[in-house]
Amino acid sequence: MDHQTEYVDNALHRYAAFVQLLPASEVHHHAGLGGLLDHTMEVTLKALQLRRGYVLPPDAEPERIAHEADTWSYATFTAALIHDLGKPVVDQEVRLYNAEGRLLGPWEPWHGAMTERTGAAWYSTRYRQHRRHKFHEPVALLVAHWVIPAEGLAWIARLPNLFAHWLPAIQGDLENAGPLGQIVLQADRESVARNLGGQSPERLPTPRKPLHEKLMTALRYLLSEQVLPLNGNGAAGWLVGDELWLVSKRTADSLRTQLRDEGHTDIPASNDRIFDTLQEHGLLMANGNRAIWTATVSGDGWSHKLTLIRIDATRVWPEPDARPAPFEGEIIPLDEPVQTPPEPTQTHEPTPAEDEAASADVAATADEETTDSEGASSLLLPPGTDLPKAEMAATNPGSANGAEEGADEEADLELPADNGDAFLQWLRCGITDGEIAVNTPDARVHVVDDGVLLVSPGIFRDFGQATQRNWSNTQKRFLKQRHHRKNPADGTNIHHFIAERDRRSGYVKGVLIPDIELIFGAWRPRPNRYLRPASTA
Repeated sequence: MDHQTEYVDNALHRYAAFVQLLPASEVHHHAGLGGLLDHTMEVTLKALQLRRGYVLPPDAEPERIAHEADTWSYATFTAALIHDLGKPVVDQEVRLYNAEGRLLGPWEPWHGAMTERTGAAWYSTRYRQHRRHKFHEPVALLVAHWVIPAEGLAWIARLPNLFAHWLPAIQGDLENAGPLGQIVLQADRESVARNLGGQSPERLPTPRKPLHEKLMTALRYLLSEQVLPLNGNGAAGWLVGDELWLVSKRTADSLRTQLRDEGHTDIPASNDRIFDTLQEHGLLMANGNRAIWTATVSGDGWSHKLTLIRIDATRVWPEPDARPAPFEGEIIPLDEPVQTPPEPTQTHEPTPAEDEAASADVAATADEETTDSEGASSLLLPPGTDLPKAEMAATNPGSANGAEEGADEEADLELPADNGDAFLQWLRCGITDGEIAVNTPDARVHVVDDGVLLVSPGIFRDFGQATQRNWSNTQKRFLKQRHHRKNPADGTNIHHFIAERDRRSGYVKGVLIPDIELIFGAWRPRPNRYLRPASTA
């Protein structure tokens, strides 16, 4: 075995086996499927590139620099590789399942990679509530041996000066990490900036996101990391019912600092401009024509008069289970909003009985959904293995030309005012025109024996992106129409399926519509033969 295989390749394979396709964050950078692996590879590559510009060890004689060069390079490689290794250990809760969909129990990272658990075929993940800010940094050292070979650790430890910098570099202790810490920090920041649409020093192509999306992404991150603490005396905000009240200046200043640290250069210097941007896109609950509210916030033995902004909590935490505990005090607005007459609409308003019954269904759905926008869990595969590209039966009649024509028609399509009705019309037109795939590996719509499976919440998020409407409200309005069938096993709105081919399996969940004609009209596509209901045993 050569040194490349022994020290580098083994570490990369073991890292991929350990993190699988877990996200790097809940609401911030690289939050999607495989985000942690992508982010780490970017940081590692960039760190090795930056290392070329450093003479290491610092202030050493030429003979020593030449003699220790490879060891310092390997230390740079490993420090970058495991700098976020503690995230799956303390930030996330991972559950393992066998091929039949039966829960095997939680993954214990202290015992090694997920593949060490006999019978594990796939997994689900969710972020732990009330996790400690940056607690993953010191934890990385405790699981480093699952990734870095013993020979590699011994190689670094033979140089005491290098080892003294390597340990704090992994733990985020930049004061004592020396040049290694500087290299990893810069590489990490550039990876984050590219992912979030910030400016990269290399001027690599980056996705351009509108300002309001950047602001909301940063807000979710600041709240999740408790940079903006909630619900106490001296906090930055308070959650009351479905409304989040935030101290206006403190929030705007924190958002600006966070976005600039991420490399964004188009952030307004004026707080008013930040509030205007959020208000223009319906992200703030306006006080008449203004964004700012004056209110008294009172808790146990304390009271403050503050200027606040007011946000619908579903904009920050789409899943109710992800919200923090509500504020036990009260917030009393001191200025009444200027009322403007509402525009007349043809929207059907449910009766109190309908509303009450539907609310229970919506709550059950929220309890079952995860933050995975694709609606499917990761497959548990060995490092380097491609995800299965199952040849699922694509029976969509739409052609390439038809799809292009459909796109033109969708731009002119007038959707109903009610989001539930609008979603159904958008779905039907998209399927007919070939814009929405059916029964393909990445499709949001699958035909099954018992009806039509709409992958949730992914299909509703697609609608929100296509129409600029609130996807969460759309989901609620659609469920209130009672087109779906409840899961008889647990009484919720979500049905679980296994996608299986060639002894590989994945996990799909969604809303089941028994009436195929409601979605497809007279067309009867064949059921997706690679999907079967998950075992409820």
